[in-house]
Amino acid sequence: MGLRKEIITSLEREMVISKHAINNLKNRLKAFEDKYKISTDKFLKKFNKGESGDREDFFKWHAFASALKEWESIYQSLKSTLS
Repeated sequence: MGLRKEIITSLEREMVISKHAINNLKNRLKAFEDKYKISTDKFLKKFNKGESGDREDFFKWHAFASALKEWESIYQSLKSTLS
């Protein structure tokens, strides 16, 4: 049994929202990378080891990176459902 047209339309709309969220978060991460001259991956390794310090920026950076992973997962799930 296939998905109803209304469900497909809703899922497609959610994909658009997800893509916007992903792009927004990538831009925010890029701003931190530019400011601190380190990639997000390297930052997260230091942060998770407790080596980055306690700056408010670092907690925001971590939160944005976590949110990006979640939105990317949501996007992939939606894409898989609609394929």
